[in-house]
Amino acid sequence: MQALRFRLALWGWRSLSDLIFLVLFKLWPYRRHMVLLNMARCFPTRSEKEIRQMVTAYFRHLADLIVEPFMIGGVTRGSLGKLVSYENTALIDRLLREKKHIVLMASHYGSWEYLLSLPLQADCQVLAAYSPVSNKWLNNLLLKMRGRFGAVMIPKSEWYRRTLGWNANASAIFVTIADQRPPESGKYYLNFMNRKTFVQSGAARIAVHRDCAVVYLDVTKKERNAYHFRFRLITSQARELGEAGIMEHYYKALENTIERQPELWLWSHNRWKFHSRQGQKPVNALKLL
Repeated sequence: MQALRFRLALWGWRSLSDLIFLVLFKLWPYRRHMVLLNMARCFPTRSEKEIRQMVTAYFRHLADLIVEPFMIGGVTRGSLGKLVSYENTALIDRLLREKKHIVLMASHYGSWEYLLSLPLQADCQVLAAYSPVSNKWLNNLLLKMRGRFGAVMIPKSEWYRRTLGWNANASAIFVTIADQRPPESGKYYLNFMNRKTFVQSGAARIAVHRDCAVVYLDVTKKERNAYHFRFRLITSQARELGEAGIMEHYYKALENTIERQPELWLWSHNRWKFHSRQGQKPVNALKLL
């Protein structure tokens, strides 16, 4: 009976996702020019046909991404393994035995909401930031879903104060979405996806301040609505590597992940709002529409 309920729920959510795709891609093209521009500049060797295929795949993924928080928020623990799986949890266990705090560097890639099931895999508290929404009912619903597996949800405005002041005697995992665009061009920039990219180093700053271990979250989409998470160590001593070194390692790993399944990254975000145009060839994304 449980398996039947899961299949029926999956059919319902996928049907809704198909409708959302139709709206976002056909009826009301959502930031399609931004997606085309970003993809064309990041993959200059891809043909127009390949770029169009990637754009279509991205919008199908985006539609799934909208419904997936509700899927993971309502799935039973018995069916959870059909949506998300973890690899190399032994790394997390070892770092926790060594009494290390862990900064887990995730990305706007795949379905990061699924990562809120991590407390079921780790014998420690898992902290994650969230941005409150203005609708109180929806905000409370999202908080309930996100915290149902035990994650400690912290408002984004309190994130740095709470993580830097966390009890040093109790190991914890600080989940960060580390590919955020800074509010303005900052002191750190690097080459990412063939482009000069300003980066926000908040995750690395927390790691260095507390001398945390830093772990990269590699994500693979196994099938529709199902993801595989793999933990990869960046450093067990953040102070030795430093903020800049951590960000370099993280963005190189993220670039490799994106190259594998490009459509799973958040291309509709204006990630390169702050960048130098020097030496950048113009791209006419309109001809791809």
